[in-house]
Amino acid sequence: MTTHNGYLLIADISGYTQFLTSSELEHANPILQSLLSAMVEQVGEPLQFWKMEGDAVLAYSTQQGFPTGETFLATCENLYNAFATRRQNIIANTTCPCQACANVTGLDLKIIAHHGEFDEMQVGPMKDISGADVILVHRMTKTDVGAVTGIRSYALFSDAAVNAMGIKAALVPYSQPFEYFGEVSMQVYDLAKAWESFRAGCEHFFLKEKDGVWTYHRHFDLPIVAIWDALTAPELKQRWMDGMISVTVERPKGRIGTGSGYHCAHQAADFRYWVTDWEPFEYFSTRIHDPGREGISMPETYQLKPTSTGTDFRYTIGQAHDAEGNRSEISEQEAVGFLSEFWPICFDEMEELLSKME
Repeated sequence: MTTHNGYLLIADISGYTQFLTSSELEHANPILQSLLSAMVEQVGEPLQFWKMEGDAVLAYSTQQGFPTGETFLATCENLYNAFATRRQNIIANTTCPCQACANVTGLDLKIIAHHGEFDEMQVGPMKDISGADVILVHRMTKTDVGAVTGIRSYALFSDAAVNAMGIKAALVPYSQPFEYFGEVSMQVYDLAKAWESFRAGCEHFFLKEKDGVWTYHRHFDLPIVAIWDALTAPELKQRWMDGMISVTVERPKGRIGTGSGYHCAHQAADFRYWVTDWEPFEYFSTRIHDPGREGISMPETYQLKPTSTGTDFRYTIGQAHDAEGNRSEISEQEAVGFLSEFWPICFDEMEELLSKME
């Protein structure tokens, strides 16, 4: 057996028992299979699929402190979004009058996460994990969170998970005693509310390659979440960006996302840019200031696509304009000249850093 520290995650469909006992099985089971499949598709490295338990998808990470807390939170949100989107599609695309199809609206999702120690063991052809913290995360699925807080679609994090994540999201304190564990302090995160306020209705700024002035392509033999983390987490960016002195981020919503601003103090110049579009783990777009010309900025898009061997990456930078819309081709030429040398060196460093972290 191998002992690890890491995240333990359970994505549990609520309303499952009532749904099955009041619905026709020939329709209920395919609906549940579709919802569970949508969730399983969101589980990828560095999280490892653990197993399924009826109405729940279980996963864990053996890498302590990775992914970053904000990336782990985005993973939880993506699990919820995949579930909610599939549920909505089922509702919208069926005219079936059966009880199973009518009862889909009663299904919801809760995500339970804990950070602790566990043993990874191989039993014949099966891999499993065990330990007191594994028991605790299962106990956390049986709480009165919904009744006490009124939050239906939630992520419930143990304080150990919150501390490991280091997040400052809008969390609601909650505690409950569990046999053999005593009083356990936890934090509740409203997934549905967060999705609506943080992403829904946002204007999209996605720069296609054909609309840019220069594009850089690269393939990484690494999982998409690892690449996303390296591109967005300031503590990682500072380690792989060549000539970087410091990286700081403004988080107006308590976390990195649309509206956040980066300040990269580089040996060559100070670079400042802000996030204009944020779609974990597909792409994010920014607008970067020309460090040598006041008032001129350029749009950028960083796009990621999973492949069978890792991740395809595309970076595109667009036309430079001032506040009045006047184009600056000299800014574009200087940016492309710098980045065409800068990115290959930087991404070599990033790939080496992430390979050592695996």
